[in-house]
Amino acid sequence: MKSIFNYSLTASAILLSFNAFSSGLFLQEAVVANAGTTGAGDAVYTESAAAMWVNPATMSYMGENKTTINTMAFDLEMKFNDQNGSADGKAHSILPSAGAFHVQQITDKLHVGLALGAIGGSSLDYGSEWAGSHLLEDISLTAMQINPTLSYKVNDQLSLGAGLQLSWASFEQSMGGGITAEQDSDWAYGYNLGAMYQASEKLSVGLSYRSKLEHEFKNDLARIDQQLSSEMIMPDIIDISSSYALNKDLNLLTSIQFHRWSHWDSTVLSVNSNLPSVEIQRDWDDVWKFAIGTDYRLNSDWRLKAGFSHETSPQDDPSLQWVDLPVGEQYRYSVGASTSWDDITMDMFYEYADLGSVDMNRPNVKVNGTFDGRIHFVGVNFTF
Repeated sequence: MKSIFNYSLTASAILLSFNAFSSGLFLQEAVVANAGTTGAGDAVYTESAAAMWVNPATMSYMGENKTTINTMAFDLEMKFNDQNGSADGKAHSILPSAGAFHVQQITDKLHVGLALGAIGGSSLDYGSEWAGSHLLEDISLTAMQINPTLSYKVNDQLSLGAGLQLSWASFEQSMGGGITAEQDSDWAYGYNLGAMYQASEKLSVGLSYRSKLEHEFKNDLARIDQQLSSEMIMPDIIDISSSYALNKDLNLLTSIQFHRWSHWDSTVLSVNSNLPSVEIQRDWDDVWKFAIGTDYRLNSDWRLKAGFSHETSPQDDPSLQWVDLPVGEQYRYSVGASTSWDDITMDMFYEYADLGSVDMNRPNVKVNGTFDGRIHFVGVNFTF
């Protein structure tokens, strides 16, 4: 019984997965300024107020005021193919997400902004029959962030920006043995910095940094009168972006991001009883994300967009994968189109995220198989 409980206890680390930024299931599309290009060039993109989330320095080039509303829906599916003769598993979720962003000019040199975005979250149910049901049955998690920012225009070419991250997260889940971790929520705080340099009329370069965040949860465990303590980590993120006008109609966009996951060696979970703490070994590596995109003016009414991004894997060892977050390389493909009428610009996009195939082999918990995941995103964004 104690062994079964320990297995169930470790399953609560699932909260770290479905809000795991970047190389996990980071639902960045709700806070991306140019989703039709997979976010390529976001740190220098000034046609959407949402760019402040990646780089607050972009606000200096957004005029007197600008507001953007991002809306989208996503279709997430995770499959598990068992290799030990047990039942396969499948979890599926269709959910909406949104973000709101506003920039206001205060003086010729100073802009302020406020960003609100649902930056992570999901609701998945694998059921009680699959091979890993003793570790995980279902989960619901939400993460949102409020990000007040300001930017200062040093001169016509250079601007600097800074902001505060006010992050809220909530989760609940059920696991094997009828144990349920009841809902708990937590606030975490950090900061972000940015700079944007317009090297010429054709070339712009941006550099930004978002600090690490840590959420701490204490979830009551139903039926056993215990409380579970755990934490969720969001890594430091460094972004370097550029935009180059190849001609009057075509812009080329690029971004390189560094996600510092190497500090995540393990997940430690504990309960307020005599049971020992449970430690899940992670041993993750840092992650690199590379994105490229194009923004083409088709005519006076329409612009067409396309993009591609690749993220490296933080863990390639099957013996260190876990059911909460089977991680591998990620590939994203997107297309989009934008049009304007009066003072309103509408952006539409579709994106496909290939989460890859990830092998997991942990004999001690009798889970041996392959996870496959994908996400479809559809969104419409308005800027005015």
